[in-house]
Amino acid sequence: MHCKRNQGFSLVELAMVLVVAGLVLAIGAPSLITYLNSKRVSDAARVLSNEMRLARQKAVTNGTRNWVYTQWGVGANQYWTGFQTPDGSGGWNTKVWTGPIDLPARTKQIQANFSSYTSFGFEPNGRPIDASVAANRTSGLVKVISTMPSVTDTITVNLDLSGSVW
Repeated sequence: MHCKRNQGFSLVELAMVLVVAGLVLAIGAPSLITYLNSKRVSDAARVLSNEMRLARQKAVTNGTRNWVYTQWGVGANQYWTGFQTPDGSGGWNTKVWTGPIDLPARTKQIQANFSSYTSFGFEPNGRPIDASVAANRTSGLVKVISTMPSVTDTITVNLDLSGSVW
């Protein structure tokens, strides 16, 4: 007697595996997309808060004023950074801006408010200052949201009077 060996899968078996895999993907894909868009919001908030911390670090390290300009409205998915150097007579040179810098895709800023302005700076001592009158101390926040209607996450980036960002 000679044994007949099965080698490989039949066409019906392969078709069944593909149908099951397709169903799993069809059920899981919307949840995965929502999850990824939600993670973009937390990533954008992390990028913005890290940029604020970096501005403070540069101000203290370099003895400069470093600025962060957040936007909302038309340019809500972008922010700017800038710095000022001492002019030697007790004043400050003109601000030099870098940007715009884009936030991660499908995210934007809303309700930026730092003493009624969308920008603020850090003094060489690390304290946050007002955008209009540098002698004024400031605090505030900016909220980051998704532009996708299916994602309702909102993350707030806060700045307090000591210069801490969280």
